[in-house]
Amino acid sequence: MKKLNIFYYATIWSFIIGICCATYLNLINFIINFVWHVLFDKLPVPSQALPFFICIPFGFIIGILIKRLGSYPLTIEEVLMSVKQEGKINYHNWWKSLTLGLISLAAGGSIGPEASTTVLGSGMVNWLGDRLRLIAYSSDWKWNHFWDTIVSKKQLKKLPKFSSLFKSKLHQKVFCLIMVMIGVVGAAIVFKLFPEEGLFGIHHRHILWQWRYSMYVIIPLIVGWSFGMFFLWSEKWSDYFAEKITISPIIKATIWGIVLALLTLITSYALYSGEFQIVPFVHQALQISPLFLLVIAVIKTLSTNIGFSLGWRGGKIFPSIFASVAVGAAIAQFLPIMPVMCVAITVSASIAVILGKPLLTAILLILLLPIELAPVILVSAHLAACLTKVSYSFRQKNN
Repeated sequence: MKKLNIFYYATIWSFIIGICCATYLNLINFIINFVWHVLFDKLPVPSQALPFFICIPFGFIIGILIKRLGSYPLTIEEVLMSVKQEGKINYHNWWKSLTLGLISLAAGGSIGPEASTTVLGSGMVNWLGDRLRLIAYSSDWKWNHFWDTIVSKKQLKKLPKFSSLFKSKLHQKVFCLIMVMIGVVGAAIVFKLFPEEGLFGIHHRHILWQWRYSMYVIIPLIVGWSFGMFFLWSEKWSDYFAEKITISPIIKATIWGIVLALLTLITSYALYSGEFQIVPFVHQALQISPLFLLVIAVIKTLSTNIGFSLGWRGGKIFPSIFASVAVGAAIAQFLPIMPVMCVAITVSASIAVILGKPLLTAILLILLLPIELAPVILVSAHLAACLTKVSYSFRQKNN
């Protein structure tokens, strides 16, 4: 009977966690729209001046919060590292990631919601695992404790690990898979009830396979790989210089608010993650000069990495995809192959380098690009990963 209660408890809370994650993503879009199109919409200033009235004050607020709370939200890499080293994440600081994540996104930072969403989602899952341990090894637990969210650290230290709740690893994996699916159902219901324009899905497009031009595909592959390396180089040096600048985080974040506002005078694409801009951008990219497309890609890259290093933290996946699309569209104007194929190869190679995981890259991009290009995406991502390994080995030998 107790095992059945645990299953019921996990099922209900998994459903709630899915709802919470989807609600958070919708909340982000609502807040961005409120700040940029409602709150400051009636200001008697030109649209070009609006970023100065938003980015600079928000930068100051971000700096104050960083000084008081620390560098949040955590990145996906930091979450994975914590799980790998400690077997868990500290979900007690979830509100810090929520607060700084929302403010940085609302301010128009060139960052994605995936970082703060990962922190919140994994934190809730970790909390649920701890609650299940308490229930399993508690003699007085009753259903009236269902909404009790407090987890005693002292009690947890005395209890066996989460894996001890299952007879085997297979049972544990099946249980976790079922809970994940239930969470996905909860998220899907929210997205259905409160639909937001999104990119993910199965997209179709007729592809004209012109094999006589197949020799040209090496060009977007090399360019995409090179841009991915540039993105990583920018990330590395942005972090390096930010660490060398010994000034208050308040000044750092405010300075970036000023710089970000100035960058919008060149292109408005310096703002936001680019997630909801990719589709309209692709439709008009071929009407933009190749040189300006490269300028957009560089500004987006620097806006993401330098801003992150100066305190405007968040995800980098969608900004890097957007920047890679700009590069692919620029190259496509000089090649006889289909523009969408050129963009797909460029983006696949670039993101495979940035993420370092070709299969994950392929899965992500197959949900963004036409499904007919899946073989091209898979091959391009793996070739870029191989090229990275060869390049790394070559540098190691020379050093």
